[in-house]
Amino acid sequence: MNEPQLQTENQEIQVQSPLETFVQGLERCTVWLNIILHKISSVFLMVLMFLTAADVAGRYFFNKPITGTYELTALLLAIMVFFSMGTGQIYKNHIEIDFFTKKFSEPTQQALRNIFSFVLFVLLALMAWQLYNFTVRIWASGETSGDLGIPLYLITGLSIIGVIAFALTLLLDSLQAFLKAVNSK
Repeated sequence: MNEPQLQTENQEIQVQSPLETFVQGLERCTVWLNIILHKISSVFLMVLMFLTAADVAGRYFFNKPITGTYELTALLLAIMVFFSMGTGQIYKNHIEIDFFTKKFSEPTQQALRNIFSFVLFVLLALMAWQLYNFTVRIWASGETSGDLGIPLYLITGLSIIGVIAFALTLLLDSLQAFLKAVNSK
């Protein structure tokens, strides 16, 4: 019996490796997570703008500042920074100091970027782990902020989410660069 031919001369079947499938799934999840976190961060920024404007107006026009504005600004600013770092990495908006590395060839520069991305991923994974341990300790101790009495474990817990999103973005960069290097050979 003749078996049907799966390929013609002009067609090639592209089979994805499990790593490529994993990287595509990781990319979808990471981009989605970072976009959501960035939007939340933008809402916090808007809240802080209105809160600061209301505090200044209350202070100068009515001699009645809003209690806890300084504290709330510091706490929300920490969350905003952690929630936005992954998006900055996705769009490559972080500052890069390259006065030393720009003297190398382009492949060497790319290899160094990839190594640094992976090292930063490992460091951020360790940071998330330590931040989790810290969050558990302050949750157990019941530590709160000074003026408003906001439980600080909420702030550090939310910060963990931002650190993990940033770490996943760096892992994605490393895996994509690895796949690009493997597929180019």
